[in-house]
Amino acid sequence: MFCMKNSKIVKSVCLFSSVFILGACSNSDDQETIGSGNHATQGEEGTPAWQEEEIDLVFASRYYGEENSENPMWLNIEKFMEKYPNVNVIRDAQFANGENGNFEQLEMLNARAQDNDLPDIYFSPMSAEVYDREFTLDLTPYLEADDEAQWISENAMEFLRTHDGEEIYGLAWQSVSQYVLVNTRLLRENNIAIPDYNWSYEEYENLRSEIAVLTPNSPIFPGVVGFGEIGPNYFDDIPNGWKGFNIETERWDLASATNFGEYYERFAREAIEGLHFYDLSEEERVAKVGNLSWAFGDGLQVLDSGWLWALSGDVSELIETRDMEIDIYPMPTAPRGETYIPGYYDTFSISSQLEDDPVKAQAAFELLKWLTYGEEGLLSRWALIDEYTGLPEDAPLRAEDRLMDFIQGWPITTNPTVLANHPLVKGFDEESGLANYNFAAFKEEAFQQQLSNPVAYPRQMPGFSNVQGDVDPWEIMHQIKDEGVRYSDIASEWDRRINEQIEEYLRQYNR
Repeated sequence: MFCMKNSKIVKSVCLFSSVFILGACSNSDDQETIGSGNHATQGEEGTPAWQEEEIDLVFASRYYGEENSENPMWLNIEKFMEKYPNVNVIRDAQFANGENGNFEQLEMLNARAQDNDLPDIYFSPMSAEVYDREFTLDLTPYLEADDEAQWISENAMEFLRTHDGEEIYGLAWQSVSQYVLVNTRLLRENNIAIPDYNWSYEEYENLRSEIAVLTPNSPIFPGVVGFGEIGPNYFDDIPNGWKGFNIETERWDLASATNFGEYYERFAREAIEGLHFYDLSEEERVAKVGNLSWAFGDGLQVLDSGWLWALSGDVSELIETRDMEIDIYPMPTAPRGETYIPGYYDTFSISSQLEDDPVKAQAAFELLKWLTYGEEGLLSRWALIDEYTGLPEDAPLRAEDRLMDFIQGWPITTNPTVLANHPLVKGFDEESGLANYNFAAFKEEAFQQQLSNPVAYPRQMPGFSNVQGDVDPWEIMHQIKDEGVRYSDIASEWDRRINEQIEEYLRQYNR
């Protein structure tokens, strides 16, 4: 594997230079445009060339199903083609198979690049690798020229910037973040006050303590918010902090996450006291609750964590099938003041092979904007929900069955005007089959901004995805619980071991 970043920089400089030269020297019939028509020449009537020329774009994605007619993302692409009939988007069948994982997708891209046949727009399966293999078109000049790009969230932009800080390798079509699930019925039945949405970490722990008093004599458990992914950021402000990874040093720094360590030491004490459902032995669990296995889903647990993609699955089942009374909450305000929630971004990139075709590249960017942060494209996507709601139960595609496939997480825009039209913010008619998704927390602007701006799983960093699986925060907790050690006794050893792994990986990666 060869990293050829220098050549990318040269290309980038040339690209920027060409913009300024063409802008200064071209005539009125063929001039570079600034704004939404960046990098696209104008026709005689001033229409950007990308809207006049016949353009074929190859789109490669395995998401939301192979059948185009049943794929909400493709249905939105069709809306784009209706508005711009000169642009014909073709879905690449090779990449439509959802069974191909990220590594397989990367190797497919590699083979296509060798044949000079990269798809024009494609899912970026391993962000660092697609950039370092020179598959990506730098989107910096396009975003700088687009007014709506100012609303892209800070953390999303950081994620979309290449690890060397030189380029923007793609755009995220969804942000999938974490939220808190609260069993409000359990609270009411036990005369425990239901917290406000703007709750603090102290209030969160006080609530858990109230439940913990009941646990020894009843099958009720406090539950916990999953801080394992970004606890070092949440408690200690380690930059990014996913599993202790410091994005500034590009190494693990669990040893500095002392407040995170105190959290896990408390967690371990609770496990010993029998307050955690999943830390009970099988015999203890059966004696206390019988053969039940899903503490929150079986109505035994007050708190849990959820992910946006699960709204169409677990959450819907809890309400419709299990008749539970639950609510969705933002993450409690962090002890250090600023609160971020863990999340991940799924991104599309544009082929670097379009560098020499600015008109086609502009068309590709406009489609990418439509699918990611652009107001018009987002409203078009969300309007599909109305089209596919209320259809017969045997219809091949219904919003009631696949709501989050239409919503696609949370957009990376922080524009409050756009977010006010988000389906989960607007809510659904109480008579519709989607009324179960009317959670009041989504109307909270602070929560909306959290969802747009999570601390992202940093797969744009070389090596992170390859070694992070060996860092298990639950194992750290269990070491504390089972071996009687302090967090400070083991954190440095965890850092040493995982940093040796990433250093070895990077030596091979950069060879």
